[in-house]
Amino acid sequence: MEDYSLPELVSRYVNTTNCNIFLTGKAGTGKTTLLRSLRENTHKNVLVCAPTGIAAINAGGVTVHSLFQLPFGAYIPDENFEFQDNVTTIAHINTAKSIFKGFKMTSKKRDILRSMELLVIDEVSMLRADMLDAIDKVLRHVRIRKDLPFGGVQVLFIGDMLQLPPVIKQEEWMYLRNYYPNGYFFNSLVLREFRPIHVELQKVYRQSDPVFVDILNHFRENKVTPNDVKVLNTHYDPDFEQSSDDGYIHLTTHNKTADEKNKKWLAELDTKEFNYSADIEGDFPEHQYPNAEQLKLKEGAQVMFIKNDYSGESKYFNGKIGQITKCNSSEVWVKFDDGTPEFKVEDYEWENKKYVLNKATGEVEEQLIGRFIQYPIKLAWAITVHKSQGLTFEKAILDVGKAFAAGQVYVALSRLTSLDGLVLSSPISERGVPIDASLSTFTKSSMSIEQLTPHLQTEAHTFIYNTLLNAFNLSFLVQHLEEHLVTYDKVENLSGKQTFKPWGEEILEEVRTIKGIGDGFRKQVASILSKKEGDYITFLFERTQKAQKYFDDELKKIHKKATDHLEALKEVRFVQGYMAEVRDIAAKIYATAQKMIRAEKLVESYIKKSDLQKTEIGKPSFKIDHIKEEKVSLKSQPKKEEKKKKYSPHIETYILFRKGKSTSEIAREIGKSISKVENHLAKCIAMGKIELKELVKPKTQRLIENAMQELQSKSVKAIKEEAGGGVTFGEIRYVMAAMEAHQL
Repeated sequence: MEDYSLPELVSRYVNTTNCNIFLTGKAGTGKTTLLRSLRENTHKNVLVCAPTGIAAINAGGVTVHSLFQLPFGAYIPDENFEFQDNVTTIAHINTAKSIFKGFKMTSKKRDILRSMELLVIDEVSMLRADMLDAIDKVLRHVRIRKDLPFGGVQVLFIGDMLQLPPVIKQEEWMYLRNYYPNGYFFNSLVLREFRPIHVELQKVYRQSDPVFVDILNHFRENKVTPNDVKVLNTHYDPDFEQSSDDGYIHLTTHNKTADEKNKKWLAELDTKEFNYSADIEGDFPEHQYPNAEQLKLKEGAQVMFIKNDYSGESKYFNGKIGQITKCNSSEVWVKFDDGTPEFKVEDYEWENKKYVLNKATGEVEEQLIGRFIQYPIKLAWAITVHKSQGLTFEKAILDVGKAFAAGQVYVALSRLTSLDGLVLSSPISERGVPIDASLSTFTKSSMSIEQLTPHLQTEAHTFIYNTLLNAFNLSFLVQHLEEHLVTYDKVENLSGKQTFKPWGEEILEEVRTIKGIGDGFRKQVASILSKKEGDYITFLFERTQKAQKYFDDELKKIHKKATDHLEALKEVRFVQGYMAEVRDIAAKIYATAQKMIRAEKLVESYIKKSDLQKTEIGKPSFKIDHIKEEKVSLKSQPKKEEKKKKYSPHIETYILFRKGKSTSEIAREIGKSISKVENHLAKCIAMGKIELKELVKPKTQRLIENAMQELQSKSVKAIKEEAGGGVTFGEIRYVMAAMEAHQL
């Protein structure tokens, strides 16, 4: 049996199998480091996503909703779902049928999802079970593999289930409870049928004190001992007074409390305040900003770094507390209390990316579309427990009394490097961290190295078999060329493309010929792997090498005919669309050859007992300079004037509304349409700033609610027609916003 560490096993499972994997581990065990290594090195086409915008930026990926174009609201995994008569609350409900109504995924996005081989979902503790079933539904549909979970894509789930839980609104749970015992991702229908490999990283890098590590484990497992409580409560000090420069950070449960504490401490400093504006380039949505767009700082302020030092000098880490020693309009200097010299803080660049399909190679690639450039620091006298996840503190004041939700005791304590820096403002209770029974069972289901290793051998064997059969299967290329040939269906003098039909016929016939040879090799692969005679893997590798060399030569000839054809078409008018089709053919030929090279290298890596890295694969020797790379222009967004930044549009509308202005008067004053003003007012209702009764009469409200209940629809137009009685679009939006804010 091979001697693997757990991180090595995860890497082996990703690179040599198609198994779905749940990777977990206590805070500080290296999940993020492993994710970074996998995405940089795996030979597979990998896409990374996360449930929230900030989590996606931190993971270097995109949001779940944007990647799969999921509608917001609950997803009911039931083809025959009907609304219950006894349920009156209107929720955003999507069903197995309705999810594809109006589903307009571009061909580029479809191609990306079809080319994807590995999907990584980070911070999976926040991913709801119904959303994972919706992802499964979309992938089976788009990839046209309804018989396989996730359409045949390997999924790597990463997260600590005892941290941020999924959020489900009560009105949505009234429907979802009929399908799920709770909202955790592992209770999705797809994972109940197809359980992932469960790997838990064990080694904690953040804490080294064995006593503290044991206490954290006991809290995590709901097995707190009286001695654990006794040890922790020696740090209880209700009279402890935080100072502006003592390096302690206060962990609170509410954003408002943390913000007020930070503003209070900043205001008490008698030094000059400076404002540092972020530089934003290209596409970077405001809800994904990783730090304040306008960062207000003073000399003497206590700050926290929110990223690790990527300069290689290790001056700071994510969560390290320091103090501003001097600042001016262009510079900020910070020192720490560990004796290291003060240093000038450099800007940090966060990247917003999207996934694109390389037109020439058929490979999924990352494309930079936006940057957010700001100092990687924020005020740090206080922070919420939720926002502290992923951070490391040497000193912290914790309030872990009754106000804490399940799991927050563990999250708060595990931010600290040792017990030495702990101050408790309220004593620890012996009740531990109450967790859901199914969650407790799931977190204990991880597999040992002894269980994972032999299973890896079996799955790797299956993966090699399927990879070889797929790589040397030219059926899909033949099918694409056959479909292309059908498009030469116009009268010759009405279509410039029609004159080139003989070229299409010639290409198709040549590919059909080598397809037959490929089918013969696939039969040989099946025979070798079924008989397992002698050193069959080495023999298989030798046969694969010869096959790859033969097909590379043959496909290179066909690819050259396509590129030569493109060159000749440059002199022909009105064939731009046809040229795009020929480029697509060339790309698919290249991708076919690339798959064969990778299949050969995969067998070789199996023999060497090593992971295949993307840098080891190599490329076909085809000419692909006929494809011009599409450059994305990252233009700097114009700086907003301070006086214009004072209020956001909906707040400006709210102020004017409170001054007694009518909707039309507000529209004229801010230079917006009435419908835009109505949207602003609806947002204020959703935020709880305006009560529904201030804008909608009770009778009108009842008409709208009855119409929504009758239609079971969120279509504003349909509701207006059903409600009648002079109901306006704006009034409908207001009622829907009130429902979102739980005012109804």
